[in-house]
Amino acid sequence: MISAERAKEIADLYYGDVYHLCLSRLISEDDADEVTQEVFLFFQENCDGLDDKYIKAWLYAVANNKIKEQFRIIAKREKELIFGQVSGADTSAEILYEIEEENKISAEEIEQKKKDILSSLSEAELKLFEMVYVKHMEYKELAAAFNISEHAVAARVFRLRMKIKERVSFVFMAVLLLFMRF
Repeated sequence: MISAERAKEIADLYYGDVYHLCLSRLISEDDADEVTQEVFLFFQENCDGLDDKYIKAWLYAVANNKIKEQFRIIAKREKELIFGQVSGADTSAEILYEIEEENKISAEEIEQKKKDILSSLSEAELKLFEMVYVKHMEYKELAAAFNISEHAVAARVFRLRMKIKERVSFVFMAVLLLFMRF
């Protein structure tokens, strides 16, 4: 572990650069603050013997790894937002069972909601929906399929999810995503 003075010196030099990297990737200032702090705490605990000429590159590499961890946390939060937190349920089947028991959703209502959602989507949106939620394709694969950047794919998926959320309650969204069949 390095001294507090040395850690402060490094933070004074590179904190802004690392923060801007995090902010450019995470967008949220709170997430960028959190990740940047984690990077410098990790640096202070793990950088003994690191040559000064490699410090910035090392900090950027750690920041990229921490950003990926943050994306996983964000994805988990989004999944919980869509599916809800169901106490004690570990599998999709258990989650569906608890949702159905709590809300008494009939099979006819589910089918009608699926039809309503599908009919409200354009052909391009329907294709994207199928690729993301049925085939579970990665953003990289989607980018290649649509010949666009991964960032553009993420934006399209976000807009699609918002459009669907506007039309259905979270419960029906969860059921739809778990059991959609074409």
